Amino acid sequence: MEQAIDLISLGCSLVRSYPFEKAMDQFDHLGDGLFAVGVTSVTIAYGFVARDRRMKQAGFVALLAALVAGLLANLFKIIFQMPRPIPRRGSYGFPSGHTSIAFALAGVLGQAFPTAAPFLYLLALLAGVARLYYRSHFVIDVIGGGLLGTGSGLLIARRLLVTSGIERKRPRTRWGWVLPIAIGVQAFVFFTAYERTLEIHRRPIALPVGDPSTRTVIAFGTPEARTLLLEGWSRDETWEGTFPMVWAEGLESKLRIPSLPPSDHRVRLRVQPFVGHGGPACQVMEVALNGIPAARLLVEKGWQEYEMEISKHLIRPGSNEIRFRFAYAESPGTYGPSKDGRVLSVAFASLEAIVDERKGPVKPGGFAAR
Repeated sequence: MEQAIDLISLGCSLVRSYPFEKAMDQFDHLGDGLFAVGVTSVTIAYGFVARDRRMKQAGFVALLAALVAGLLANLFKIIFQMPRPIPRRGSYGFPSGHTSIAFALAGVLGQAFPTAAPFLYLLALLAGVARLYYRSHFVIDVIGGGLLGTGSGLLIARRLLVTSGIERKRPRTRWGWVLPIAIGVQAFVFFTAYERTLEIHRRPIALPVGDPSTRTVIAFGTPEARTLLLEGWSRDETWEGTFPMVWAEGLESKLRIPSLPPSDHRVRLRVQPFVGHGGPACQVMEVALNGIPAARLLVEKGWQEYEMEISKHLIRPGSNEIRFRFAYAESPGTYGPSKDGRVLSVAFASLEAIVDERKGPVKPGGFAAR
């Protein structure tokens, strides 16, 4: 798990960069239905003006393929009803519609213009990467969309596209596939690691209700919790008028916890990272108890609940201190006009320490979340 988080942190240095975000913003439009209509319309119009039958035919067939792929993608969404990384009411993830349309266009136009095929598939791939970047889809959604779009495009092209007279691939064209393959492999490795790490963090763990006296609960944003906050915390707030919370300011925050029983514990956190851009949060939170590292958590967008194991060997008599360290902290003003000059990292809503009555040893530093 540590290696996965290290890999993610390395990739996040690129993913969170301003040029990368701007590039993804443009690539995200490549699978849009309006983009498909625009590209095919221009292709058809050029075919009429230049009296180029192949160009005109390619435009019509590509438009049909994009339409079929888009309809099939929406049909499969309804059939499978698989969730998105960040759930949307009435909106499903598998397969990715944008990716399906982008690869359908690449499939047809790549058949019509073979020497341009690597470039066309590269654009389709980048459309899929953009959907992963914005956390609109899982990797499986994009792979499914790519296969659906490519299959639809090639099948329709072979049935409707007249291939006589179309230029064949030249040997040097094969080198054009190196870049799409390289980008595809790197994107697959990064986003798969990102998803699996989050999945492990959120894995639900059934715990017995137990005796309420064995639970220590801290509700951030309340007067009772304020006395426990040591350093690195902002003012008490209410999240959109629903529940109290507190932002952690800067790269480190410390919290005092009242006396805990000398037993293994599970600590539940309800937190949300500050994310000023549209991409993945890429926020890593390191947790230490009394100066000893206990866990590293990859924190996702939105309010999420996480659980981590705390060994009884880390607990000392009397009060204990938890230290949170964050991968980054930013000011809201970085992303546009804002009167909020604070440097924010993660918002905290609650912390709950529960005596772990399950049998079996606790792995020091182990963690999971739900």
